[in-house]
Amino acid sequence: MESSRKQRWKQLQSTFEPGFRRMLVVSLLLHLLLPILYQADWFPKKGPVKPPVYRVNLVNKIVKNPQAGRPEAVATKPKPSPKPQVKPKPSPKPQVKPKPIPPKPTAKHVVKPEPTPEPAPIVSQVQEDTRLDALAAIKAKLKKQKEEQDRKDRIAQLKAAAEKEATQVASPIADAPVGMPEGKGDEAGVSAIAFIRELIQANWKYSPYLSAVSNPEAKVRMFYSTDGELQHYEFIEKSGVQAFDDSLTRAILQSKSLGQPLPDNEPIIVIFNLKEMLDLR
Repeated sequence: MESSRKQRWKQLQSTFEPGFRRMLVVSLLLHLLLPILYQADWFPKKGPVKPPVYRVNLVNKIVKNPQAGRPEAVATKPKPSPKPQVKPKPSPKPQVKPKPIPPKPTAKHVVKPEPTPEPAPIVSQVQEDTRLDALAAIKAKLKKQKEEQDRKDRIAQLKAAAEKEATQVASPIADAPVGMPEGKGDEAGVSAIAFIRELIQANWKYSPYLSAVSNPEAKVRMFYSTDGELQHYEFIEKSGVQAFDDSLTRAILQSKSLGQPLPDNEPIIVIFNLKEMLDLR
């Protein structure tokens, strides 16, 4: 039985063409390698290059063609040169001849009768107490109004100081001109996208629900009028993290007014990245 099997196997081997086994092995290897070669990333796709994020001083003007400079710098106004003071020459005083003083007539001494004092009005104790109570109530009311006004003034001063501190960004380069690092124009100011992004960043509040999130990113398109008022906004790409998208929505709604006009009403597209926003805090 075994000898018959060996004979049949030898007959099959004799019928194979020379090199058949080699071709069979090569074919098997190619079938194994083709899926691997197909899935390999030989030409990696380059993603869209995001524009760099800069700190912007919100006191700077928004311009269409910003010059080369720093967006966080502050425009310095040249001090006017003091004008020389010319002292006026004193005009000569005219000589006035003294007028003769006429002799004073001798007045007769007239004794006037002393007026009799009118009797003081009689005020009862009840009327006096009522008057004192009314004065005390008026003083207390005035004191309360003054304290309330002082409290409002302190709150307004603290708020103004906080807003000023939030908008003042120190520039790493002393005496840098106001502009954009990639600016090629001739206007002293910042770009609209950089200003709007900085304003929304200033109004953005970090949510503790984002602590467990890796690094969400969202893309938003905003429409502002030439007066700097928000007309409409829409999410082009949401981050997939509801807490992050909600925090961006609140910050955008708080940035409805830019406080200055825009050179045009072109839509502004801004990419918000959680890591970048946390680094700029």
